[in-house]
Amino acid sequence: MVSDKVLLLNSLKDLRENELKEFQWHLKNDHESISESEMEKADRLKTVDKMVECFGPEEALRITVKILKKINQNNLAVELENKHKQGNRNMTKAQLDYFSKAETCLQCDGLQNNSFVVLYFHSDLFLSHRSG
Repeated sequence: MVSDKVLLLNSLKDLRENELKEFQWHLKNDHESISESEMEKADRLKTVDKMVECFGPEEALRITVKILKKINQNNLAVELENKHKQGNRNMTKAQLDYFSKAETCLQCDGLQNNSFVVLYFHSDLFLSHRSG
C-alpha cells in the first residue's frame, strides 16, 4: 500500500510550479499553523512533510483535496481521494485476512494448567494467562 505521504507528494508533483505556489499560498493563508516563511522556498517534499507534521496524514489529505479543488485541479483532487480510499479498502481487507489467519493459527485444544486466553483489541493481539 502506498503511504499517505507518497500520495500527497505524487499529487503535488502533478502541479506546475505556478500551481504549486498557488497551492502553498492557500495552505499558508487558510491554516495558521503554516507560516509564510515555511512556504517561501519550500519544495514539494518540504510542503508534504510540513502538512503531515502539522495536521497528520488524514487531515493533510483532506486539506490537499480541498485546496486542489480551489485551484481548479478537480481531476487531481478526485484522483487523490480515489487512491486514498482504494488504499484504505486494501488495508482493511489485508487486516481481516491477517486476523483470520492468526485466529486459525492460535486455536488450540484446551491446555489444562498453562492455557492462555486470546484477546483481540482493535489491531493488537494480547495474550493473557488464564489461572485455575
